[in-house]
Amino acid sequence: MLVAGLWPAAAAQEEARPQAQLRPVTTAISAASEQKLRAAFEHIYSLEFEPALELFAEVAQAEPESATVRAFWASALLYEILARQGSLQSQLFVTTNEFLKHQRLPSDPALDQRFRAVSRDALALALRRLQQERNDTDGLFAAGLIYGNQANYSAGVEAKYFDGLRRGEKAYDYHKRLRKLRPEIHDPGVVLGVHDYVLGSLPPVHRFFLFFAGVRGSRERGLAYLKEAATQGEFLRTYAQVLLVVAYIRQQQLDNARALVEDLRARYPRNPIFTLELAKLYRHRQRTLEAEQLCRSLVAELVAHPHNPRVVGPEDALLELGLVEDAAGDPERALESLAQVEHIPEASQRVWARALLERGKILDRLGRREQARGEYEKVIRLAAYPEVTRLASAYLKRAFKPDERN
Repeated sequence: MLVAGLWPAAAAQEEARPQAQLRPVTTAISAASEQKLRAAFEHIYSLEFEPALELFAEVAQAEPESATVRAFWASALLYEILARQGSLQSQLFVTTNEFLKHQRLPSDPALDQRFRAVSRDALALALRRLQQERNDTDGLFAAGLIYGNQANYSAGVEAKYFDGLRRGEKAYDYHKRLRKLRPEIHDPGVVLGVHDYVLGSLPPVHRFFLFFAGVRGSRERGLAYLKEAATQGEFLRTYAQVLLVVAYIRQQQLDNARALVEDLRARYPRNPIFTLELAKLYRHRQRTLEAEQLCRSLVAELVAHPHNPRVVGPEDALLELGLVEDAAGDPERALESLAQVEHIPEASQRVWARALLERGKILDRLGRREQARGEYEKVIRLAAYPEVTRLASAYLKRAFKPDERN
């Protein structure tokens, strides 16, 4: 089973790379097109979708024989879909079990239609190239990437997990073939790594049934693939590093995760997700002073320069600030910061609901039961996030206890 956020857009590196030999795009592209591709990737990883997608469209028009260019374009569209749904910051970097049941918001119909159209064109071109030459590198790479995108869309956006698994297997097969033919190309390690890591991380009972269906995975092998792509990949190196952060957090290797996020934040300073997730990692390592400084600067930055679409807003930073202040032993300040979420214009109701829930938990911990009950009732009335609503209902009946923290 794949989960939301595991197949977003590919990333190019800032430094100059050798020409053609290690690139999945075997059809030669012009220097101007390559420059535009790199600029598009920079925009994507700064969450600046409009200029990025304009550049991808221009390159696709200029390079009609490149299936990989179109696959990258489709990946960028999927990345925006996931960002608009809140999947990037709420699932990719989740460090507790409390909010794994992620609410899927309806995707934008126009964006959804565009993703499907670009994916369809990219896959048709890739398959046509493979009909002409069975081992065409561009066709194999593009087909694997497109099926990976479709797997993530099915599982992460539509919650069709078996369809996602089926498409993920196709992605794996194409990139396994490519790796056998061209072991010097390391970008397929992303698709191979995600496949093996996700399947290898499933509960034993699920792995047992998948084994007899011919579907297997290995978490250790998946990590090895991702590390290879993260250090030696061409276009997918940065994305492999993002996925390694995910893996490190889920395995509680928080220092390794922190080092990677610090590097990503330095390279993409306009992406607030990296700053927010770095603050979370500092909090989990009890570096609360640094976490608080990051949160306060992020609130000011997001107020002054809001993102459109609103992937991360000031409310996200205030929520994290409240958690940091509480972790630092100042629950009263935490209550004040969490209360400010309600007053942020156009604040995400899901974040507001989470802030109310956290206020209720703090108040319960302080022995102020009636005030806590009032916060839980507000969460229930909001009905903004099913899992948060479920927890609020449970705490309304039975007070939250500190040893229940996940």
